Amino acid sequence: MDIVMTEVVKWWETRTPRSVDNLRLWIDNPRLDPIESHETLNDFTEDLLSDNAERDDFIALVKSIAERGFQGFDPVVVWKDDKGRFVVAEGNRRVLALKLLRRPESAPQSIRRFIREQARLIDRDSIEKIRVCVAPSYEETRWYILQRHSTGSLLKRWQRLQQQRFILNAYEEQEEDIDATASVTGLKPGEINEALRFVCLRNIATRSEITSKLTPEEKEQVYSHKISMTILERWFGRKLIREKWGLEFQDMTVVIKSELSSFYNAYAQFLKIMLNPSDNILGFPINTRTIDQRFDEIYKALPEVTFPSDDSSYIVTPEKYDADKEREGKNSSEANNLGEPNPSTSNGPDVKGGNLASIKPLKANPDRNQMASGFYSINVTSYKLKALYNELQKLPVDRYKNVSAASLRVFLDLSVDEFIKAKGLEKEIAAKEKSDYSEVTLIKRLRFIQADHIEDKEARKVINGLMNHSNDHSLNTLNDYVHGTKTHKTTRRFINGFWDMLTPLFAVLIDLKEK
Repeated sequence: MDIVMTEVVKWWETRTPRSVDNLRLWIDNPRLDPIESHETLNDFTEDLLSDNAERDDFIALVKSIAERGFQGFDPVVVWKDDKGRFVVAEGNRRVLALKLLRRPESAPQSIRRFIREQARLIDRDSIEKIRVCVAPSYEETRWYILQRHSTGSLLKRWQRLQQQRFILNAYEEQEEDIDATASVTGLKPGEINEALRFVCLRNIATRSEITSKLTPEEKEQVYSHKISMTILERWFGRKLIREKWGLEFQDMTVVIKSELSSFYNAYAQFLKIMLNPSDNILGFPINTRTIDQRFDEIYKALPEVTFPSDDSSYIVTPEKYDADKEREGKNSSEANNLGEPNPSTSNGPDVKGGNLASIKPLKANPDRNQMASGFYSINVTSYKLKALYNELQKLPVDRYKNVSAASLRVFLDLSVDEFIKAKGLEKEIAAKEKSDYSEVTLIKRLRFIQADHIEDKEARKVINGLMNHSNDHSLNTLNDYVHGTKTHKTTRRFINGFWDMLTPLFAVLIDLKEK
C-alpha cells in the first residue's frame, strides 16, 4: 500500500499577485512615530523623512526600484482586515516607495521633484502588481515580524522601543497573559517580561516630575519613539544602580522603593547628560560603552537618591501606548502632569504600592487608569461605600479589569441602597414588593426610585439605559460581571465609559461632585 505524503502549505511560502494601489499601509507600524497622524501617503512619507538616516535609506530604496525594478527577494506580507482590505505587515517602506513612484503627485513637496524624476525611469504599469504573502490574520504575522526584525536579521531593524511597543501591544491583545503572548510572538516569557519592564522605565521618563527638569529639545527626545533604549537598558540593567536607586524588577513590573522626588531628580539628570552627548557636565557621551568603562564617573556626577523612613514602595506596570498623551506632552512646553492627579496629595501617588502609570489629566479620559477620578468626591454615611470609592480612585483598571468591573456593579448597588436609606424608603419599597427590603433586587429598587423619587432628567435617562438589555452599558452587563463568564466587556475603555455613563445617576444617589 502506497502512502501519499501531503506537504503542508505554509502561508509565508506562497505568494499571490496584489495591486499596489489596493494595499494599505499599516498605521500602527512600530517604525512610525505614533504621535503623528498617518492618513495619507504624504503623512507616511513625512514621518520617514523626519529622521536623516531613515530619509537616506528611503531615498536609496526609491532609486534602486526606479533603476532596477522591484525585486521581490524579501517577501511583502499582508493580512486582510475585518473590512476585507489588505494591510501591509512587512514591507511598508517598499510598498510606500512603489505607491509614490506610481503617483508622484502624492509625495511631500520636499521630495516631489526627486520622485517625479525617478518615476520617469520606470514603467509604472510594471509595478502595478506585486506578489505578496497573505497571512490568515494579523495575529499570524506577529511571530514572523519579530523574527524578521530581531537582532539577527539582515533587514533594517526596528529601534528597541519599536520592538518593545510591538510586544506590549501583543501583551495587551492577549489580555495580559504572558504565556499567550509568548505563544503568538514566539518569544520566551522572560524576554517579554524584560521588554515590558523597560517600557515601564521609559514611561517614567515622560512624567512631568522629570520632563519639567528638561529643555524643550530634551523633552522632545524623551517623547520620541527613537529614544535609545539600549542605553537605558544598559544603565538600569546594572545591579548597583538598581540598589542605589531603589529599583526592583518583579516580572514585567518595576518597583520603586526610594524617595520619589530624589529618584526623579537623578533620572532627569541622567537623561540630560545622555541626550546631550557633545555638551554635558561629564565632557564625554553616555552610551553603552562608557557606561561599562566609565561607570564610576557617570554615577558620581548624578544626584544622590535617598530613601523614605518607612518601607513604602510604588509599582509601575506596563501601560498601553497613549499617543494622545504623548502628543500633548511633546507639543506642550509646559507639559502638565501626565497622571490624573488625586487631590488628596501633592507629591505624587498617595498609595503605598500604588500604580504610577500615566494618563492625561482629563476628567473623563477613557484611557485613565483609575475608574473613579480623583477630581470628584462623594457625600455618604456608609463607611463601606466611602472606602470602596477611595479604593476605586487608586485601583489600576488596566491591571485589575475583572476586579474593577465587578466592583462597579457592587458600587452601584451600594449607591442605590445609600439613597433609599437616606430617604427612609426601606419600608415603602418592601411593602410595594411584598418582601423584606433585603430581598428586593437592584432592578426593582432602581425602578422604584425612578418612578417617584428622582426628578433629574439625566439621572432618569441613565436608569432607562440600564434597563435596556440591548445596550452595552446595561444592568445585564453589570450582572454578567459578577455572575457571568464573558470577558469581552472588561477593557479599560469600556469600564471607564460605563462609570462615566453612570456619573449623572451617582450625582443624585451619593452626591458625586467635583472637588
